[in-house]
Amino acid sequence: MAQHFLLSKAARTLNLTKVARMSDDEAWSTFKAIRWAATDGEAFCPRCGCLKHSFIATRKLFKCAGCRHQYSVTSGTIFASRKLPIRDHLLAIAIFANGAKGHSALQLSRDLDCQYRTAFVMAHKLREAVAAEAADVTLAGNVEVDGAYFGGHVRPENMKADRRDRRFAENQTGKRRVVVVIRETKGKAVAFAFRSEAESVPTIVERVAPGSVVHADEAKGWDRLHASFQTRRINHQEGYSADGACMIGPHEVVRG
Repeated sequence: MAQHFLLSKAARTLNLTKVARMSDDEAWSTFKAIRWAATDGEAFCPRCGCLKHSFIATRKLFKCAGCRHQYSVTSGTIFASRKLPIRDHLLAIAIFANGAKGHSALQLSRDLDCQYRTAFVMAHKLREAVAAEAADVTLAGNVEVDGAYFGGHVRPENMKADRRDRRFAENQTGKRRVVVVIRETKGKAVAFAFRSEAESVPTIVERVAPGSVVHADEAKGWDRLHASFQTRRINHQEGYSADGACMIGPHEVVRG
């Protein structure tokens, strides 16, 4: 059986130990290589795209030879107009990306020794960057869809006589959401949040290429998928794969 990518050496290219030991110049060079990975670390103007530039070493700024625009290694990124050192931003990226169960802003503020508001904004910027990366992703082939409900817990009353049936909508908070994961078999995945699994069907139709085979469980919310795709269903009470249908739940995708 092939090793999962997240268990391989290639998934450990940016780790906390390596970043924490970097000097300011090493952190700047690493960020530069990541920022302009498409050109092997060679800077180009974010305004006109020109590759020719001069470098102002005292301020670590590039000056475009075409439009004369001055730009830094963080210009045009979510870290533009930064106040924290670049090494701290690299540490935030490593902490955020390597956290298997997520990372709260409060914990991030303690790790970076910064204010909570600074860590809160930085964490949301990283989330927005991840969302933007997957904004136009289209999945094809064998595609698995599943949802998991989170939040909206209603604490039962102390006395049994005061308790209400929390299965009815009028006794719920309305804050419960379902995270729907759309995943190519052994491929990329995208996730969205909805009020119900049925609400996610238009998004699935938009993000999954026509002609794909969609795998889902027997929840009623997925019945509408049959109108757009060849859909294979499976009963999780009997198994997770049978008769050509194969499913992996969103909990496993998030953990992976």
